[in-house]
Amino acid sequence: NLTTMKKSVSLALLLCLGLGAHADKIKNADKLCGIWQQVQQAKDGSRVVRLPVWKVMQTDNHFSTFLIANEQAKSIITNRGEFKVTSDSTLIEYVKGSITDPELVGKSNKITYKLVDDDTMHISYKLPDAMREGHETWVRLKLEIPE
Repeated sequence: NLTTMKKSVSLALLLCLGLGAHADKIKNADKLCGIWQQVQQAKDGSRVVRLPVWKVMQTDNHFSTFLIANEQAKSIITNRGEFKVTSDSTLIEYVKGSITDPELVGKSNKITYKLVDDDTMHISYKLPDAMREGHETWVRLKLEIPE
């Protein structure tokens, strides 16, 4: 029957398009996986300063942020949860634990990201009740001897 065949072909095309979009999200999530260190411009704008703050984004879509908390170099996890890439420029973080923003626990944060290159990412977000957007820059850590 020609009508049944047309419906089957249409359904197959829709499934393929849907799977293609899902595959793109997986590829984007893979691009984000790794260990990232937060950086910012020096106050005088002369150089980039690496902050003692790191974010680990795992292939199982879990994340955690940690930092060096004091002069004795004690490190602490500040946030943890899961993330889901929703497009080539947005992801959602589902916060399961936070010592810096306890009101975020159990909430979702929409984050807009832009990969400047494979190892540099700009993000922006607006926390609940915040007056303005937050902006951060992160660089991926590599297995290499520093210069």
